[in-house]
Amino acid sequence: MKIRYLGHSAFELTLEDGRRLVTDPYESGSYGGALAYGPITGTYDYAVVSHGHQDHNCADVTSRVQEVLEEEGEFDLGGIRIKTIPTFHDTSKGSERGSNLISIIEAEGIRVAHLGDLGHPLTPADVPELEGVDVLLIPVGGHFTIDAPTAAGLAEAFKPGIVIPMHFKTDKVDFPIRPVDDFIELVENVERVGGSEIEITKKTMSGTGKVVVLEPAL
Repeated sequence: MKIRYLGHSAFELTLEDGRRLVTDPYESGSYGGALAYGPITGTYDYAVVSHGHQDHNCADVTSRVQEVLEEEGEFDLGGIRIKTIPTFHDTSKGSERGSNLISIIEAEGIRVAHLGDLGHPLTPADVPELEGVDVLLIPVGGHFTIDAPTAAGLAEAFKPGIVIPMHFKTDKVDFPIRPVDDFIELVENVERVGGSEIEITKKTMSGTGKVVVLEPAL
């Protein structure tokens, strides 16, 4: 499985059989140009969308996807198993920013969890399915999502194999969120790969809690 960080909370997962899945595809130039990552192009077999905000759900991208998952449930897409779990976009049970879906994607023996715009702390008792996932894609920028300390605590509690931060400040995001450095200062075993993509298999997974920082591709 190849995991490519497109930008913000959008990732592209490519399987050995060539199928591609995109998570939380953003609308380039949305919010008056505040989100300036380049357009997401091409077609995808599947998309998983955590909520309807423009920086996570681009109609142009999803129109080029064969099947879009944006509701709670369990799905089997030709051997790709996906479970979506309802959470909230804030600490007030959704009264400020609405709901949010966590997605757990299992393919090729690897479990990847995408937390969307999670806005509140979680424990293993809340979502036991997250314990020990192979890859955890976690927001770290704060303000609209959990902040760096909360993200670090969550990563420690769930003990994933690899942690990949997302939804952080860059020169292409004019939102009041914090850069990824705030998060990596709080965690250990950090690797900056110097690119936007990693390739993993069940055989190459080792250890727990490794933090891999990817650069946005777009």
